[in-house]
Amino acid sequence: MTKLPTLPASFGPALRFLRKRAHLTQDELGRRVGYSREQIARLENGSRFPDLTVVAALFVPALLMEDETPLIEQLLKLAGNTRVTQVTPTRTRHMRGQPIRAPIVTPRLRVHSPPTPLLPLIGREAEVNALLDLLASERLVTVLGAPGIGKTRLALEVARAALPFFAHGVAFVSLVDVVSPADVPYAVLRTLALTPVAHQSVDDAIAAYLAPRHLLLVLDNCDHILDAAPFFTAWLECAPYLKLLCTSRVPLDVYGEQEWPLGPLGTPDLAQPPDLDIWRSRPALQLLCARIRAADPAFTLTEANLLPLATLCIALDGLPLALELAAVRLRDLAPDVLVQQLLTLRSNGQPASTWLQQTRRNVAERHRTLQAAIAWSVKRLTTAEQIAFARLGVFIGGCSREAALQVAAAEPEILVCLERTSLIKLQDERITLLETLRTYAFEQLTASGNLAECQAAHAAHYTAFAQDVFNGLQGEQQAFWMQRALADHENCLVALRWALASEHGEIAITIADSLWWFWYRRGLFTLALEMLTAALGLATSDQSQPTRASALNGLASIYLVLDDYTASLDCHREGLSLCRELGDRRGTATVCSTSNRPVLGS
Repeated sequence: MTKLPTLPASFGPALRFLRKRAHLTQDELGRRVGYSREQIARLENGSRFPDLTVVAALFVPALLMEDETPLIEQLLKLAGNTRVTQVTPTRTRHMRGQPIRAPIVTPRLRVHSPPTPLLPLIGREAEVNALLDLLASERLVTVLGAPGIGKTRLALEVARAALPFFAHGVAFVSLVDVVSPADVPYAVLRTLALTPVAHQSVDDAIAAYLAPRHLLLVLDNCDHILDAAPFFTAWLECAPYLKLLCTSRVPLDVYGEQEWPLGPLGTPDLAQPPDLDIWRSRPALQLLCARIRAADPAFTLTEANLLPLATLCIALDGLPLALELAAVRLRDLAPDVLVQQLLTLRSNGQPASTWLQQTRRNVAERHRTLQAAIAWSVKRLTTAEQIAFARLGVFIGGCSREAALQVAAAEPEILVCLERTSLIKLQDERITLLETLRTYAFEQLTASGNLAECQAAHAAHYTAFAQDVFNGLQGEQQAFWMQRALADHENCLVALRWALASEHGEIAITIADSLWWFWYRRGLFTLALEMLTAALGLATSDQSQPTRASALNGLASIYLVLDDYTASLDCHREGLSLCRELGDRRGTATVCSTSNRPVLGS
């Protein structure tokens, strides 16, 4: 057996080693993975953070053989170690109550049963048990979640599991096709198979029917008929043994409601070595494999297809609907090809939410594509909310409330609404979106023709933010500003690269000058060298000359730590000359204090 080489200790050099081993130029590798030569160069010199899903889906097949598993594991581990990760404590919910027990009621009344699912629920056992516990103590529970996250399927499973605990069964009412809140009682009437007697209103018929029954009423898809919530509370008041389980993107916002947020399915961790036994137990991969097997009974999860399928789960945020749609495409495409095409569409700014499609005849229209599922939710927002949501797609890795207000015109009440509709998440003054939702928002922003305006506003905000970072890292709250800079570093880079590509010299030089000390502190010397050099290469106005002098001083410091003394001295000389020309005594003193070269004073 041929002995495998040992990769360098960091991702950039390891990528360069593997590229040269494959006898590929940066251009050739770029063409294979859909990157430019400049992007490959930035990955190799450490000025660009690697994306784990892209590395797994695109670079591994291009550079490594299937039997080189140790090298694949090393490369992914190096990529995972390179990225700055922030761990947010997960909130846990205390489940109260004992198993649901039926009170003493008349058992001879008709017993209702929910529909029987066609396929088993996968990966949601803990959620089912938690909701059953909650229903033991609460009378109105609302399952909340983003489009495609599986609220309906979970509610149906809970309904089936709760059936033995309700003397008169469980009635499942789908409200997806109900147009007006006033029509909700008629939908319930049909589900319960009621016929009002003469002179009896629909409301009275339902109230009279529910009053003596120990029943669980599941009301699915309530978000577009929120004004019907008073019906729900009225039924609970007249029927002491009635309980309601609702699904919605938005809380019902009524007294007595217990909200229960539903998250995505758990995905494998690409930063860890691929492990067939561990990864196959992750709920997202379990669901994807089960749906693939439904179309191809001979399918088996193996070491060969493990990595691309796990990457696909992560790229789709663990959203059950997205995984269902991906399984359909996997009938025609190999896993590695599918994930490569998906990531390529996203990276090129092309619509990816319509690319995964469902063709089965018994699937609702709004679940046939990711775009349809998300659009069904978004179109129920107000115009201002839709605009703000689309503009939030310009942010990478989330943003602060202040940034959302300035760039996306997202007023506080709009953000609250978007969170209540499960399209964004607000936590510790920070706004985040699932990548699937952010991609859709960016697509809508591009289609609206407002992308350029939004990118300019984004760049303006992060220009000011970068200046605050520089000042903050010089002051007494350095730890605070370091964390803020880490949280929005990707946004700053997006703004800087937009300025470079658009040749906005003032913006580019200001951001690069403001961030060089942060890059220096974080050891990102190659990134600092690339960005400062590129920014200094653009034309700027006379008003930017002091900033240019400061950036030259920063670049000189970077060259110095890289042991390029000649280049450092050249930058100091140019910066000093510019400061003297501007009469900037403070800048002159800064340059002289930064360097011990006696020639600077000559």
